[in-house]
Amino acid sequence: MTRPTCNPEEVWEYVAGLERLGTRLGLERVTRLVDALGSPHLAYQTIHVVGTNGKSSTTRFISALLERHGLRVGAYVSPHLISLAERQMVNSRPASEEEFCDVVARIRPVAEELERDFAPGERLTQFEVLTAAAFLYFKEKGCDVAVIEAGLGGRLDATAVISSQVQVVTTIGLEHTELLGDTTSAILREKAAVIPQGGKVVAGLLEAELKSELKGICASRQAECWFLGDEFVVLADPIGGSFDVFGLYGCYSDLRLQVLGGYQRNNAALAVAAAEAFLGGELEEEPVRAALAETIIPGRLEIISSQPLCIFDGSHNRPGLEETMRSLAQILERRRLIAVVSILKDKDALGMMQLLTPVCDLIFATQSSSPRAIPAEELAALVSRADKRAEVFVDPDPRSALMSAYRLATSNQVVLATGSLTLISDLKRSLS
Repeated sequence: MTRPTCNPEEVWEYVAGLERLGTRLGLERVTRLVDALGSPHLAYQTIHVVGTNGKSSTTRFISALLERHGLRVGAYVSPHLISLAERQMVNSRPASEEEFCDVVARIRPVAEELERDFAPGERLTQFEVLTAAAFLYFKEKGCDVAVIEAGLGGRLDATAVISSQVQVVTTIGLEHTELLGDTTSAILREKAAVIPQGGKVVAGLLEAELKSELKGICASRQAECWFLGDEFVVLADPIGGSFDVFGLYGCYSDLRLQVLGGYQRNNAALAVAAAEAFLGGELEEEPVRAALAETIIPGRLEIISSQPLCIFDGSHNRPGLEETMRSLAQILERRRLIAVVSILKDKDALGMMQLLTPVCDLIFATQSSSPRAIPAEELAALVSRADKRAEVFVDPDPRSALMSAYRLATSNQVVLATGSLTLISDLKRSLS
């Protein structure tokens, strides 16, 4: 491709001006874009990660495992916390903003040329352009394999243009019901649509009915499937820091994670099985230990400070927050929380607050920069509905709310910012 002069300000303005989802979901636009770019997504093998929770963590773990086994690995994750450049990584290192701007600047004229033939008012979406940018970046960086996290759903998600060698289904829960369906079965079918004929499917913990349905889908496509808890398992001492994984082909003992959260052990086991499925055999134990111990998951039970203890956690739905609360119960014995919370309108905000209020001394209802964020006043009302005794303050400014929580926290209290990855992104930007 020719290299137009890259003006970073123009690139950021262009990306910000793209619609997040566009007028309709579908693969036609992104297919035309990647075709026009020379099909960069076909230059390497791929692993596709779909699901409701745990996608980014699992993607990062798989990437680290394959890197430690000698491969050059791309990883595409979303959303970002500070910069869009974070979404594409090679060997666990995010692209620089200069690299990101260079790739997007070269894609833009191709995209704008294609859009001339689109229906009136229709354009490529932001996610479609970012996905194509990641594919091109991985090709130009000479990746052997790329681990691709789906954005929304699976069947009509822009990432579905890849022809993956392994498909990973993390968890299934109710999300984006207006687009994906209002039952977990419907959502499973949308996500499982990425499984090709003869695929290799690695799945996390699913309800019995969903597991049975996924087995049926795999059988209809002559795809192999392995499930956490059946074909591969985690053995862990609830109190101890290490755990073992009995994988598809090998056993890996004394594993430790840098990231907090008991649920991350399941994500790590899922990643081990996915790496085994991709490589077709047992992994080397020392590289497995090193990869899992080194992996960092920004914004997931991330310790920001120790005095007071402050944790950022981007749990954005009820199942995710349930896992967070289970992990905090192990980490924060006899300590109470001061929470800084923002939740998006399409989430079960009342259910999330019912989980949070019993362990909080104080809650700051705030409002992230997302246009889908619940207004701080409305969120405060939901806190009161969840628990009439809850003490709640309204502060629409996330940074101000966090600073107030800091000032009020005693040695026996922990500051927790949670409810939305956009909130975590806003706070990280404000503190950088």
